[in-house]
Amino acid sequence: MSADDLASKLSQSGIPQSSRSTIINSIIKHLLDSAESEGKGSVNNSIATGDTSTTVADAADDIKLALSNIGQLSPGHPLVQRIQRDTGIQDPQKATQYTQQTLSAMKEHANENPERMRSLFRSLRMVKEVKDPQQNSDGSFLHDGYDSF
Repeated sequence: MSADDLASKLSQSGIPQSSRSTIINSIIKHLLDSAESEGKGSVNNSIATGDTSTTVADAADDIKLALSNIGQLSPGHPLVQRIQRDTGIQDPQKATQYTQQTLSAMKEHANENPERMRSLFRSLRMVKEVKDPQQNSDGSFLHDGYDSF
C-alpha cells in the first residue's frame, strides 16, 4: 500500500489531488517524529519497524491510538503548520480542514486494512532513516571520519 492508494480514498474530500499524498506522508512523519521525541517506542517499534513480536492487530491499535492522540487541530497546531510547509497551502483554515479529513480517512483505513496501514508507516520510517540528518554525507554515523573500531 502506498500513500497514493490512501490518497485515492480522499478523492471526494475536496483536497487537491496534488496535495493528498504529501498530507498523508506529513502526518505519518509527524507521528514518527513525535514518538521519537517523546521516547515512545510503540509507534517506532511495532508500526515502523514491523517488530515480529507485535501482531497486526496490536500495530493497528497503535496506529489508531497515535492518530487519535494528535488532538484538536487548529491553525497553530504543529501538524497543521507542517502540512502548510510541506504542501505550500497558504490558507491555515484549509490546511486544518484537509488535515482533519485526511486523519479521518487514515483512521478508517487503519480499521479496514490494518496490515496495509502498518506497511505504509514502515515504508515511510525506512525512508526517514535513510535521510537521517545524524548521518554524515558518506553514510557513516561516526563523526570522526572512521567507520571501524
